[in-house]
Amino acid sequence: MAKDIIEDDEGPDVRWNRTTRALKRVEWQLEVRNFQGHGQVPFFKGRHVIGRDRRIVGGVYLGTYAREAIVVSERDGILLRRYQELRGRIRRLPWKSSELSIVEVVHGYVRELLPGGEAKTNAIIRASVSAGNDDQKIDLTVFIIGSAGVCRHRALLGAYFLEKLIDDRALVGSCSVDRNEMDEGGHAWARFVSKKTNLILISDAGLNECGDIFEISQHWAYLRPGDVRPIPSKKVLGHEKAISLPLIDDIDRTVGAAALLWALWHYGLSRLL
Repeated sequence: MAKDIIEDDEGPDVRWNRTTRALKRVEWQLEVRNFQGHGQVPFFKGRHVIGRDRRIVGGVYLGTYAREAIVVSERDGILLRRYQELRGRIRRLPWKSSELSIVEVVHGYVRELLPGGEAKTNAIIRASVSAGNDDQKIDLTVFIIGSAGVCRHRALLGAYFLEKLIDDRALVGSCSVDRNEMDEGGHAWARFVSKKTNLILISDAGLNECGDIFEISQHWAYLRPGDVRPIPSKKVLGHEKAISLPLIDDIDRTVGAAALLWALWHYGLSRLL
């Protein structure tokens, strides 16, 4: 798929080092292992650290500053049951729905499962984590049960769902939990990159932004340095479809058609002779 525009215009106040700072903060508790095609990956208390473009399920998500360490585990069955509910919703979409339509269903479902705000989320953390025990592991499902979460919990849940859909071939591409920091503070969201169209789709359940990274209202700096805009898209039967560059233009088609007619005439005439 052709790519033509590099977007690298983020201001100097956008910092993409929150995971690096989190790892630096707990480096004495880390061990490095080979992990599922990702090469050498840091592990924290027996689980791989979730970072940009890294596997979600089975991992742990660390804060830039000391707080709960969020585990994404399927062991209690809650995440898997919620995923099956999501698949049921997706099956009700029209046949051959766009990737954006699927991501929008994920986005809405995450907001439905984690509607609570910061106060309720902090109450869940206080009830689940021992006082003074920074970076204590807590399952993401605890927040689903409590119906509360802030951007990091919503981003993890959205990315988990996207990862499962990719594993099941309902989507074709890659996903990630992205996070960065501006002067206003830190923020996290889920990101899907289509292998079919190169479209970059964002699901930010915290700020309720969902769509093409180049078309949403940009309440946050979602663009990674070096993100590439695909060739402009057009809607075909209601679905987003990337425009590929034509192999031949109209003149070439006319010349080709004339040549084909001449060949058919010449072949037919030679048979008569």
